This record gives sequence, C-alpha cells and structure tokens, in this order.
Amino acid sequence: MDVLPCGHVAVAGTSRMCRHLLGSEGEEHVRLLTGRGLEFDVCCAACDRAALDGRPPELLVACEGCVARCTSEDWELLAWRGEPGILARPEPFDTTVAEVPLPVPTADLVPLTAGSRPLWLLLAEDGRIGRFDADSGEWDLLARATVPDEPGHQPWAGHRMRQRLHAGPLGDFAAVVNDYGQHGQVVDLRTGSVTLTLHGGSYHPETVPFSLAFARHQGRTVVIHRTDWNRLDASDAASGELLTRREPTSYRHGEPRPAHYLDYFHGALRLSPGGRWIADDGWVWHPVGMPTVWDAQSWLNGNVWESEDGPSQHLLCQRGYYWDTPMCWTGENLLAVSGIGSDDEAMLQGVRIFDVSTGAEAAAFAGPAGALFAAEDRLYSAAPDGLEVWDPRTGERTGTVPGFVPTSYHPGADELAGISGGVLRRWAIPRTPLGAGSTAKHYQ
Repeated sequence: MDVLPCGHVAVAGTSRMCRHLLGSEGEEHVRLLTGRGLEFDVCCAACDRAALDGRPPELLVACEGCVARCTSEDWELLAWRGEPGILARPEPFDTTVAEVPLPVPTADLVPLTAGSRPLWLLLAEDGRIGRFDADSGEWDLLARATVPDEPGHQPWAGHRMRQRLHAGPLGDFAAVVNDYGQHGQVVDLRTGSVTLTLHGGSYHPETVPFSLAFARHQGRTVVIHRTDWNRLDASDAASGELLTRREPTSYRHGEPRPAHYLDYFHGALRLSPGGRWIADDGWVWHPVGMPTVWDAQSWLNGNVWESEDGPSQHLLCQRGYYWDTPMCWTGENLLAVSGIGSDDEAMLQGVRIFDVSTGAEAAAFAGPAGALFAAEDRLYSAAPDGLEVWDPRTGERTGTVPGFVPTSYHPGADELAGISGGVLRRWAIPRTPLGAGSTAKHYQ
C-alpha cells in the first residue's frame, strides 16, 4: 500500500482535499459536489476564493481518516459548490389533476381521515368551519371559530400570522390557531361549542407556527398544544381537562432553575402515522433549529417530563438559523427532514431521513424541495414548478406532475390537494407495489 499525499499509509477516502486541509481537524471548508449523488471534494476558504477567480484548487487523494476528521463537523461547512447528481427512474402514471369549485372563500383545509371518501374540513375566511365532499360538492356547516386577531403583530423573517386549521383523527374535533401568534381554540364539531381556549405564550411566538397536534389515547381524543414558548401540554379535547400537569417548568430571576427546565422554543408538531412519536420542529438560542422527537405514548402514559428530557427523546440535527421547514413521516419510525447542511447559508436542497427510534440518519439525497408528503412507498415534494415523486429508499425521482403544487394529503382518499383561485385541485396517488421499479439508474 502506497503512502498517500496526506502522509498516511491507509485506504483512500471518498473525497479529495486541497493541500491546505491535509491533516486538519474540524477546519472550515467548502464542499465541491462532483455530480455523483452527494459525493464531494473539499477545499479551504482561500482555495474557494481562488476558484471563483478562475483558479481551481489542486485536489489530492487523502485517507479515510483525514477526510473524516475534516468533514465530520457540519458546523465547519461554509458552502456547497457545483450541482449534486439527481437519480432518475421514470415510472408511468396518470398526471391528470381534477378541479372542483370550493363552496366558500377558504383560508385553510385539512383532510377528514376517518374514511375513504374525499371529505375535507374547510376553514372559511369568515371563520366558518364545514365539511366538504370533493366528489359530490356537498358542503355542511359545522361550527364557527372566533379566534381573536392579534393587533400589532410584527412578522418575523417574512412569516405573517395566519389562521391554521387542524382536525381530530375521528373528525369530531377541530382546532383553529394563529400560526406565528398566541391564540387558538378547540371546537367540538358535533355541537359547535368551544371546548378549550388556547394560548401559546407571548415570548417570541412570531418565530414558530402554533404548536398543535391531535392524537388518540385510551379511547379519547387528545389535543397536544403549546402553553408557553418552552412547554407543551396534552388536554382532553372534549372537556379541556389538562392531562400533563407538572410544575414548575419556568422560573424568574433569582429563583432556582427547575430540574426539568427546557430551553427550547416548540415549533410545528407532527405525529407519526401510528401515533407513537411526536416530531417537534423547534429552535434554541443562537438561534439554531433543532428538530427533536420523543415517544408520545410514554408521555401520555405517565412520564409527564418526556417532552422535556425523557429517555425516548432524540435530537436529530442542528441547523443555524434554519427551522420551520418541511418534514414528513415516511414510516412509523422514519422522518424525512428537508435541507442538507448545518446553516441556512450553506444548505443544499434535499432531504435527510432519520430513524427516530435511535436518532440516527438512515439516508440522505439531493433534490426534493417544498412541502413533503409520503404515501404508497413514495415521497412527494411540492416544488415551486410542480409535484415531484421520489423513491425514498433509493433517492431516485420517479416522475413529476407539472404545475401542481399541493398543500395537503388525504390518506383515506389517497389524494393530494391544494387551493388555487377558489378551486380545489386534486391528484389521485397512483398505486405503487412495494419494491416495484427497475434498478436501472442514470444521472441528469
């Protein structure tokens, strides 16, 4: 075995390095994509500046250890250069998008998932909440939300406050909240009455959507909701009874810090398909986005501190100035998180998939952009120019639906949908047998 340019007799690494990084550890660097998937070479900041002036760096073979020591800390990544390789494996499917006029000017919609019919819950711009059958066009008024506006709200990073609709798993309860605000309500759709008035705390709510998710636990519908910037609670949706009573979770100047104190701004919540896990897209001060998961059943079954520091909790990754981004579950234990990188200024378009039972990264591939959905063994990304279909096991793009940018997935009806100009646009997800598709690949 020959001595490599790094001075070691060892196996060559997958990345080449400029000579200034040889022997370095945790050095700031630029990753130079080779066009083969996510493969990259690395160079220092000085070589990167020279390359921008037309003087490409000399790249040398280095051993696995030298490459790993240089690139193991994503915090030292300054930028990506070049383009990743996008794998393509086209599959035939119908790209027809159906259009159905909406019965009212609609602010938001969510699926009613307790059945196979394309029933959607609509939030009208005037606060009315109703059930809409996208096949028949029938519209049934169920309740009216009276969530107060928040005068003086100042948008942060372009996020303007807006009302968001959530639906319970059985379709018997709904919640309307002010995303990037403080207020919300839980409504019993059977009676139209408000069962719980929500307040998410007044400390920087403009930085995150209102944390809320519905779940089923021991035969009743439970609403999980933020009650302060660093506290989540679970309440009975029917009675408003608090199910996660615990004190204290905060303190003032001069008081002792509580044992379970959590220095974390809770963000958008996503419950896993089977209801076991909660994914929380929150952040901590620098600011750093820190998507975190924990076992919802352990929390609801007795360990009321599970959301603060429970044994099932896993931090998935850390990204400077980067949170409130698309995520979706691709399985009960697998969560796809958008963005590859550790800082908003050095973020590559794509997804990382984590095994939440361990917190380990299971896969990553470039390409998907926009809102994410998963169904029928495929990952769907609502890119600005249209829907893209991906095989999450291989990272291959298997098709596109041009011009269709959905915002919601109906698992019962197996369709994606979005609102455009007073019309509900719908696309039926094709049936894809598990393991289907050729293994042939090509870059483009």
